[in-house]
Amino acid sequence: MENVGNIKEIVIKDKSGNDFKMIEVDGVYLTSVGEELVGNKPEVHFRKIKDLKIRDDDVMICAYPKAGTHWIWEVIQMLRTQSTEYNKQIKEKQMLRFGQMGGIDQEPSPRVLNSHLWPRHLPAEMFSKKTKIIYLFRNPKDTIVSYFFHVSGVQPILKYYGNIRDFVDMSLYKTLPYGTWYDHVLEWEKFFETTENPFYQFSYEDMQENPVEHVKGLAKFLDLPASDELCKAIVEACSFKKLKRANEEIKDDFLKDDWKEGTSVYRKGKVGDWKNWLTVAESESFDKVTEEKLKNSKVKVRYT
Repeated sequence: MENVGNIKEIVIKDKSGNDFKMIEVDGVYLTSVGEELVGNKPEVHFRKIKDLKIRDDDVMICAYPKAGTHWIWEVIQMLRTQSTEYNKQIKEKQMLRFGQMGGIDQEPSPRVLNSHLWPRHLPAEMFSKKTKIIYLFRNPKDTIVSYFFHVSGVQPILKYYGNIRDFVDMSLYKTLPYGTWYDHVLEWEKFFETTENPFYQFSYEDMQENPVEHVKGLAKFLDLPASDELCKAIVEACSFKKLKRANEEIKDDFLKDDWKEGTSVYRKGKVGDWKNWLTVAESESFDKVTEEKLKNSKVKVRYT
């Protein structure tokens, strides 16, 4: 069995004094979720993640929360089936943090595993078998605004009651589940500098601007056939509005009751929505922190 480092419960207070309960796993703060969701206590769950048996045809999507994982998961499912039919599952069925490991182990191949975790938390066999990794990132301003509304939508589960001002402050100067955006992006950048795993890395903004190009790129990366007609059809089928409707009408969303009425995992899916929510001072703070944190990084942040 793979060893998992010390796991402990943590309470972080925002600037207004609101509690945000998390767990610390191998030095990283993660969401604190009930044992009933993942089926085991945290120390057992994370050991099972490390010990998960990896198959030769597995692919792994990794991203910070709210970077577009649902979008890319559906694109890959369609590329693999060579159709625009929606998978009736939601991606959380194959998500390492929230899926039950026994269930993921029994999922039929080919699996599209996905995670917001750091490299240190992932299955050991991913690295020995050189599993293909897709890494998606989104500009920090849009990411944090979307993340706040996600956390607010599942307030009955996470029980965080701060407002967006409090949340933005935490994202810049304290931490959030999965670490700050900067911690996550820089850790993955460091990983990709030395890994032997094949990887495809791109941004949410690039995908929005050139979706057909990236669907073709993903198909090539995964050694899948993809005609121009299929790629265009997949882009259309995976538009934000159609994915949201599919989630409401077609998919077996076993998490829908966790959301407050009128909310879901799909909110807007736009680039630049941060302008409607961040103050000028907050936007300038993001710019300052981004410049400082990424001064030695090759990561290029786009806001359009």
